[in-house]
Amino acid sequence: MSMVRRSWLAEAAGTLLLLGWLAGVGGMEPETCSSPGDFPPPALFPNISSAQEGDLILARCLVFSHVPITHIFFCKNGVELANHLVRKGQFTSTLTIQLSAESSGTYSCGYRRRSSLGQVMLSRLSVPWLLTTGGGKDDPRNSSIATSPELPAGGLGVSVGLAFAVLSLLALALGIHLLLQIGKRVQMARLKSFMPR
Repeated sequence: MSMVRRSWLAEAAGTLLLLGWLAGVGGMEPETCSSPGDFPPPALFPNISSAQEGDLILARCLVFSHVPITHIFFCKNGVELANHLVRKGQFTSTLTIQLSAESSGTYSCGYRRRSSLGQVMLSRLSVPWLLTTGGGKDDPRNSSIATSPELPAGGLGVSVGLAFAVLSLLALALGIHLLLQIGKRVQMARLKSFMPR
C-alpha cells in the first residue's frame, strides 16, 4: 500500500514541477514597467520644443537591437500606458499624447520579445522623459510646458567616473611606455660608450 502512495506522490510532485516550469516559460507575463529587463534599453524621442494645451505630442521609441522583437510598450509613471504589436524587422513605434494637465508625468518605453522556448523577455526601460504642464484654464502658465530627460537613479556619476578611470589608465600606460623607451635609449647609449671604436 505504501508503494502505491509513494508513486502517486512522486507523480503529483513531478506534475507540480512541470506546471511551475511551464508557468515560468510561457503564460506568465512579467511586469513591463517595473521589470529590470534582459536587453539594452531603447531611446525615447519626443518631438516637442513648445506646445499649447490640446496640441498633440509624438514620442517615438527607437530600439537599437538586432534581436527580433514582438512589442514596443510605453509607460507613464511606472504603469503601462500602451502596448504596440510590431512587425518583423520593425524597431520603432510612436505614442501620441494630447497635451493637458493629465498628460503630465514621467514617460519611458521598452520592448518585448519571446525566446525560442516561448518565454517573454523584456528590455530595460529607456531613460525617462519628464513632461510637465502648467495649471488649469485660468492659470497663466497653462500654455507652457517643460520637458526634460530624467537621469537614472545613479545619475551620470558612474559613467563619468568610469570614463575618468579609463582615461587615467590610458594616460598611465602611455607614461610607462614613454619611460621605458627613454630607459632603452639611455641603456643603448651607455652600451655604445663601452664598445671599442
